[in-house]
Amino acid sequence: MKKDIEEYVKGCAFCQENKINTHQLKLCLVSITTNTEAEPFEVITIDFIVKLPLSKGYNTILTITDHDCSKVAIFIPCNETITVEGVVNLIIKHVFSHYGFPRRVILDQDMCFMSLFMKYFISKNTVYCQAFYWCPAGKQCKLHKFTSQI
Repeated sequence: MKKDIEEYVKGCAFCQENKINTHQLKLCLVSITTNTEAEPFEVITIDFIVKLPLSKGYNTILTITDHDCSKVAIFIPCNETITVEGVVNLIIKHVFSHYGFPRRVILDQDMCFMSLFMKYFISKNTVYCQAFYWCPAGKQCKLHKFTSQI
């Protein structure tokens, strides 16, 4: 009888429409394309190498990779207990100060981490964000705005 009920429900369009889905829906994957004319560190990817043996007080490496232009990676030692704000500070120190504000940041962390990351990143760089959008002189203007903030 159980088999008959399962067969009936599988074949009934109304039953299928109103059936409660107990499986979590998976998000669609988004293709990450590259721009061949990108500037260095215009698009960056961020990841962690964790569970390393303790060395000079650090057990994790934060990797920041130039995704589109050169594929160069910056390796920054840190601890596994680093906060989102600490990650933002390291990015500002090691990437932003040398290459400017990235147009795109690719993370493989959860949505909560990404949300906090963007919140701290934008709150620390509000002046720079505004300077990078309206300036008609391009890179020279960016350099002047950044230098005047130091």
